Amino acid sequence: MTTPKEPILKEDERSRKSARYTRDRQWQVLEKMAEHGTIHICWWDKKGVHKGKERPDDLVVFGLLNGMDLAAWLRSHPEWVEMGEWDDEHYAMPATITEAGRAALREREKYDLEPVVSGLVEPGWQAVPAEREDPKQSPAGEPS
Repeated sequence: MTTPKEPILKEDERSRKSARYTRDRQWQVLEKMAEHGTIHICWWDKKGVHKGKERPDDLVVFGLLNGMDLAAWLRSHPEWVEMGEWDDEHYAMPATITEAGRAALREREKYDLEPVVSGLVEPGWQAVPAEREDPKQSPAGEPS
């Protein structure tokens, strides 16, 4: 049996900008949870259930890669979100923000530069997100 390899650290500007984009989308999901309390997350709309349909504001739909990136990030902070059981009716999983998740949003600078881990094939890659061009902007574009 082989031991899993550590993700490759990428430090080039393109990888760091990609990591910034990913992290900003992750914060947006947490912001949406804070707004609604509970949202439904479709990690990967493989069957196209949500394709071409109008979506309620409390539904977030991802593709395979970015859905897995979000899932990994949320697993690294289990105290932030309570995940429910898969809901076939919504074709998504309910996720509820906790008080610790709300605190993380208020103090996001503590977590914002944690490496983003991605990649489907072992060992995958990780990159520290680039600094925000305007540090006073939240991921949603609102002043923080």
